Amino acid sequence: MEYTPQRWSFLAKVAVIGGILLALFVFGYYTGYFRKDCGQDKNCFQEKVKDCKPAQVAVLRNNNAYLYWVGNQLGKFCEINIKALRIDAGAPPEFKALEGKEMSCDIPKTELQKMDIDSFDNLLTYCHGPLKEGLYEVIIQRMYTLVVSQLGDIIKEAQKVLKEV
Repeated sequence: MEYTPQRWSFLAKVAVIGGILLALFVFGYYTGYFRKDCGQDKNCFQEKVKDCKPAQVAVLRNNNAYLYWVGNQLGKFCEINIKALRIDAGAPPEFKALEGKEMSCDIPKTELQKMDIDSFDNLLTYCHGPLKEGLYEVIIQRMYTLVVSQLGDIIKEAQKVLKEV
């Protein structure tokens, strides 16, 4: 087979196209575009997260549906995204505002082995986004309600002390 300039040109085009396709695949894999769907199997997802491998899982907690997925895995951090898909119909109104909101968590890869992904307590320090802000708003509202409900007893005690002075 004789290699003419036209033949070399064709081979060069094939090599360039092949290189581009390979680069796109590698880029898609490391940015989390191609991810394993673990369905509702939290163990499958937890195993993938430990190595920051692209995966996603649907989680049902307290009748609330969440979607977790591993996003960008480049560098020293693993990006885990969480979206509140559906909030239970019987949930308080302040929780309904969380529906459809997302947060992104940039977790150091060194922390992944010991982290329980199913617990918001472990994740919130690494996260940012509307879902985190909404969770903090709910916490603040609950704390405010608790303080106000106890305020009557505190005022009565303060009045007793003032009468004794």
